[in-house]
Amino acid sequence: MFLTRRQRCSVVVLVAMSIGSALRANAQSRDVQASGPVIQSTGRSFVVENPTFRAPAGHVFKMLYEINAGGDDTTKMNAQLTTMARFYNIHARNGYPLANLKAAAVVHDGGWGTILNDSAYAARFGGARNPSRKLVEELVAAGAQIILCGQTAGSRNIARSDLIPGVLVATSAMTALSVLGADGYRLVPW
Repeated sequence: MFLTRRQRCSVVVLVAMSIGSALRANAQSRDVQASGPVIQSTGRSFVVENPTFRAPAGHVFKMLYEINAGGDDTTKMNAQLTTMARFYNIHARNGYPLANLKAAAVVHDGGWGTILNDSAYAARFGGARNPSRKLVEELVAAGAQIILCGQTAGSRNIARSDLIPGVLVATSAMTALSVLGADGYRLVPW
């Protein structure tokens, strides 16, 4: 039996609609939130209904981020640092207690501009305000450690008064990465 062109088109449309319905029925929640509940300036997250893999009750996350690029982009917040915001928001929205969410960022190399206060940033970047300042402040308020490499600070002539309040300074990025790793923090590779 041969179908007319119109009949074939109708069959294709019906099959596509059936597949679409099945995919929607099996898809994860599309309850997307652009930010929050912990970090308000960024950190998009989804609620995942009934995950089939979940951390054990009481698990303490210790996440380590290396911020080594994007500190001189005067138009948007540091993309590497927004991953840290997502870590907090994803887990808080999906029921993990904030007390169990530990995060640290080691800032060095090209990420250094990210942690400058607005006046220091403006002096170095043509009058622009630091687009990452609010994010850094929110992360510090949430309990994150933001640590500047002392060697980067020395080579870039960054004074402590240039830093956003709450930013820490280590002897070096290697020092901070080693100590945090020994304390159980796991490097997030993106």
